Amino acid sequence: MFVGFDSIFQGFFADSDRNYARYETGSAAVVPQGYWEERQEYPLDIAIERPDELLGILDAAGIAAAPRLDFSGQLITRYDPFPEDGSAQVILHGMDTTRDPEVFRLKESIEDGRFPEPGQDEVIIGGWLADRLGAEVGFPVTVTTRTRDGFHQIMDLEIVGIFRTSNPTVDRSSLFLPLGTADRYLEMQGAVTRVAVSLPESAPGRADLTPLGEAVSRHSASDRLEVLSFDRLTEEFAEVVEMTDGFAFLLLALLAAIAIVGISNTMLMAVMEREQEVAMMRAMGFRDREIKGMFAFEAAGIGLLGATGGIVLSLLVVWFFVEHGVDYGPIMGEIELDYRWDGVLRGVWNPGTMFLAALFATIVAGIVSLFPSRRMLKRRVADSMRRSK
Repeated sequence: MFVGFDSIFQGFFADSDRNYARYETGSAAVVPQGYWEERQEYPLDIAIERPDELLGILDAAGIAAAPRLDFSGQLITRYDPFPEDGSAQVILHGMDTTRDPEVFRLKESIEDGRFPEPGQDEVIIGGWLADRLGAEVGFPVTVTTRTRDGFHQIMDLEIVGIFRTSNPTVDRSSLFLPLGTADRYLEMQGAVTRVAVSLPESAPGRADLTPLGEAVSRHSASDRLEVLSFDRLTEEFAEVVEMTDGFAFLLLALLAAIAIVGISNTMLMAVMEREQEVAMMRAMGFRDREIKGMFAFEAAGIGLLGATGGIVLSLLVVWFFVEHGVDYGPIMGEIELDYRWDGVLRGVWNPGTMFLAALFATIVAGIVSLFPSRRMLKRRVADSMRRSK
């Protein structure tokens, strides 16, 4: 149970990190100084001017990069062709349709329609949002927002694609349109709010940012740019994970306590039932230290055998969650969480936890056996023989 729960918890957090990197953050990002502190307001007056210079430097360094222009707006739908009039607060992302697939996996997630074409008044929306609005490919939508100078702006766009990702936050509230179209409506004059990058990494957050930092330092306005790591980009999520880790630790500690009680009870009974055997060994001249060592070694061996059986069972549990998982999507569709989780509970292989669990059981069994043996060794041999009859 300990190994299985640990696998599920680690798999849950790993899925969230992957979905963040694949659809929202990339491996890291370059933003203008001061933007990150105001990010929840989606300011357009804090931007990277002339991003082409930065993109050229990153290309020369062999770093995949994609500029994005992030802003908020109000999505408005009208009866006919939509089932009814309505509106929703959404986040829009102007993207370079050529570079974006090098960093993000959005293009691979199109399930109906196509990816937007450069310069066109086109947009793609998430499958969850499309289902709620009754939207289909070819439907027109209106977005109200503000330009860089703060003026009201109305954008008339056509839905050309519907995507469905494993990131529910993106599916629920994000719209994507060509960068040139967003630039024209918002009067950005080529400026963008961030440049996301993709770096070689074994897992999100483990990329070496040194090459990126060196490349950014060669930019003519490097003092006005800031490199954000994956951990920094997901710091709000990390706070939620920290709270959840407390619950996970409590649960795992409870399982550990149950294991200690079970092992202790087994070893106490096994040792106390052999009081006559201990008395005979003492009568034959065995030292107390030798008797304690024999019991500890035997108990540790029993603990190791039990742990081995537990690991074999845990392999089956972990294998099932790694290969198949459990789909909670149908009941999670209406629940909005801070986690980037698609509702499929998966596990990960955790050999380190398996080893620690086996070591824990072995050591606990060995230590527990010392208490009853020590108690018996305080008695006289004759008393121990009489108590055993």
